[in-house]
Amino acid sequence: MKRILVVQSRTDESRIAGEQTHFRSALGGTADISFLSALDERLAWSTPDEFLKGIDGVIFGGSSDFDFHGGRPAKDPARLMSLILLSRTRNIISYTLAQRLPLLGVCFGHQMVAQMHGGEVENDTAQSKFGSYEVGLTEEGAKDPVFGHLPKSFFAQYAHKDSITTLPSGATLLAQSPACSFSALRYADKAYTVQFHPEVLRFPDIPGCTREAPEALKILPLWAQYALA
Repeated sequence: MKRILVVQSRTDESRIAGEQTHFRSALGGTADISFLSALDERLAWSTPDEFLKGIDGVIFGGSSDFDFHGGRPAKDPARLMSLILLSRTRNIISYTLAQRLPLLGVCFGHQMVAQMHGGEVENDTAQSKFGSYEVGLTEEGAKDPVFGHLPKSFFAQYAHKDSITTLPSGATLLAQSPACSFSALRYADKAYTVQFHPEVLRFPDIPGCTREAPEALKILPLWAQYALA
């Protein structure tokens, strides 16, 4: 069975466990899933070839703890830590892309990859949102081997303060909406990132999550089926 590594950027134990449950449920039995924390300084972040030995695909998850901006002061610990996490994972992301390993960035992971490719990540209050929002495929998204299996518009669950405000270098826009300019991006044939949470059917603790997102939930198994083939 193929092996997927999920890199988490969270501190709250209940949210760590919740994210793990969501990813396991969404991926089903398509792969063997393991998890590690981007906050773990003991790991060999500087040697990605050893770090990813035996791994067939990597997912960079979200974070409710850290922001690249978040409307916080420049020296706020949450902003500073986000930059530390980016520096720590940069080699892993670069190696994954260079080796054409399957990659999926989710929410904070979406922003991390964008930052590495010159995309601006800002606290754009017009795009900041928590809840269920409609997403629309672009022309490129409609013919994409993963997103092309979805309806032209579907609902997804969002929970973020920061947003990408400029298209990163080398990225193809696959999905967007009036509330999110860069909902889904593709960087290579097997490297995708999304601002929303495709692992979540519905956030029960967010009042704005007024409906389920079954179509968005299909993205993870579609990505795994295509990218890990």
